[in-house]
Amino acid sequence: MTPSRAALVVMLVLGTSVLQAEDVPATVVVRPWTLPMPEGVGTLPQSLRDSFSNAFRQKGFVVVDGSEAHPARFEAQGLLAREKGNLILQVTVVDQPSRSVVASDMISVFEGVTAFDPINTSLAAVVQKAQDYWVRVRQDPLPVPPILDPLVFLSQDEGAEVLWQGRQSAGTVTDGQVTAPYFPFPSNAVLTLTMEKAGYRTKVFDVTLNPSQTEYPLPKLEKLRIQEMHFFTQGGRLLGAGAEYRQYFLPDWAFWSAEAYPFLQWRPDVPGSRPVAHLDVGGSVGTWLYFTADSWFRLGFQASLGLGATGTISSQTPGWYLDGTVSPFGLLVEWNLWGVLIENRLQVPYSLGFASGVLPQRWLLVGGTSPMLSIGTVWKW
Repeated sequence: MTPSRAALVVMLVLGTSVLQAEDVPATVVVRPWTLPMPEGVGTLPQSLRDSFSNAFRQKGFVVVDGSEAHPARFEAQGLLAREKGNLILQVTVVDQPSRSVVASDMISVFEGVTAFDPINTSLAAVVQKAQDYWVRVRQDPLPVPPILDPLVFLSQDEGAEVLWQGRQSAGTVTDGQVTAPYFPFPSNAVLTLTMEKAGYRTKVFDVTLNPSQTEYPLPKLEKLRIQEMHFFTQGGRLLGAGAEYRQYFLPDWAFWSAEAYPFLQWRPDVPGSRPVAHLDVGGSVGTWLYFTADSWFRLGFQASLGLGATGTISSQTPGWYLDGTVSPFGLLVEWNLWGVLIENRLQVPYSLGFASGVLPQRWLLVGGTSPMLSIGTVWKW
C-alpha cells in the first residue's frame, strides 16, 4: 500500500470514529399512562404507550426501563381521559437534566376506530419535535440549569462554622443545620466546603450538588488532641503496666507528659525467691514529626527523665533504693487502625548511677542487647 493510500485509510477510519462518537443515540423512558384512566377502554392505554415507544425507536431513540442502572436522558409521559364521548390525550417529553419540556401535544378525538390515526399522528409529531431538539442541543448544548433552592447543610457539630466560595461564611450550625444564603450554583457543581470549630480539627471536603436534593449531611469533626492517657506495657518490666498522662501545648503535635509504671520481679520457679517491687516515674517532652493526627500512621520523638524506686524484703538486700535515668531519644510510632489508636515506644534509658540506687552508670538494655519496646493504646478527650 502506498503512503497516500495509507493516509487516506487512516483519515477514513478516524472520520468514521468521530462520526460514530458524535452519533450517540438518545435514551428515553416512556412512563405508564397516568390517571385518570377512562373506564372500559381495556388495553388502549398500553397500546398507545407501545405505539409511543415504537415511534421513538423509529427515530433512533433507545427506549430504556428508567431504573437507576439505566438512567434516561428524556422522559415521556401521557395522560389519557374520557369526557363526553371524546378521548383526550396529552403527551410530553421532558429533558431530565434541565427539567424542561421539549415536546408536547394534546388532542381530543371522538371514540372509535377513527381515533387511532389522529392519535398516532400526534404521537409521531411529538417524537419528531424531541428528535429536532436533540439535534439542536447536541450542536449547541444548553447551559447547565442553576440550583433553584437554598442549600441546607446538616451537621452534628453544634456551633461549627461552615465556609464556602473561598473563605466566605455560609453560617453556623444551629439546631443541627445551616441554611446557606441562596446562590444560583450550577446543578452539577462540586462545592468545596470548610468546617471550623474551636477545639476541633478544621475539615475541608467536597459536596456534589444534585438538583433533586436540598439537604446535604456534613462529615463529623474530630477533636484536637489536647489531653490523653496512654496505657501501655513494656518489655523488661514484667508483671506490671504503666499509664502516661499527656498535655498538648501544641494541639495534635507537641506535648509534655508524666508517667508511672509499677511492676514486680519474681522468680516463683526458684526456691526461696522473693518478689522485688519497683515503681518507675518520669516526665517527658515529645512531638510528632511526620503525618497528621488523623493519619493511619505517625512518627514522633520523645525525651524523658525518670526515677526508679526499688523495694525488697529479701534478707540479702533489705530496704528501698532510688535510681535515676535519662532517655535522650525515644522513637514514637502510632497506628490508627479502624478507629483504635495503638502506640509503640522504643527507647534506651541511661542509668545515672545514683549512690542510693542499685543500678550502675550504663545504658539499660533488655537482656543486655535490646532496646525497651512498649505497646499500648491511647484514650483522648
